[in-house]
Amino acid sequence: MARERGGIQQLPTAGTTSTRGRDGIHELLGIETSRATADTLTTLRDGLAHGVGISGPSARRATHAAAQAPAFAGAIRTHHQARDILGNPAPTVCDSPRSLLMCVYNPGRALCHRLDATDSPRRDRCRPSCANIARTDHHAAGLLAHSEALEKHSAPEALRGPLADRLARRAGQLRELADRHEHDRIHRHERTG
Repeated sequence: MARERGGIQQLPTAGTTSTRGRDGIHELLGIETSRATADTLTTLRDGLAHGVGISGPSARRATHAAAQAPAFAGAIRTHHQARDILGNPAPTVCDSPRSLLMCVYNPGRALCHRLDATDSPRRDRCRPSCANIARTDHHAAGLLAHSEALEKHSAPEALRGPLADRLARRAGQLRELADRHEHDRIHRHERTG
């Protein structure tokens, strides 16, 4: 029942309702996080089975997590199923498409959390030198595509001066990361019978 105080209508405090509401959002976030983790692991497992290569400091941990992950992709509907995935001792693996890498999260090694360790990575703070990263062939292809676009924009007929130099340097860095992936990549050898 609403009451009026100083001309302003106040609604009654709903302590249990707001608590239930907050728990609901946490359950929803847990479901979404677990779906993203399960989808990433399923995609990685399928890609590795079809010869996609993977590289980076956490490549072996990512392949192990993908091999051990339960097949939940797309079927997580309750917070109990989400807890099962998030409670799995396999590391949290999330794709970071904007950074063109995959994070195999280990809080003790994460550069995104130098001062504070949390249960999840900060994808807005990904660092290419982090020990938690891995890249697939798809990420390397994205690096090359982005590098080519930057090279085109930094061409003398398109741009001049310091900005062109910065774009060209960044294009070189991305190409170097893609070349390193190609050199260091591991992949599952298919056996023919």
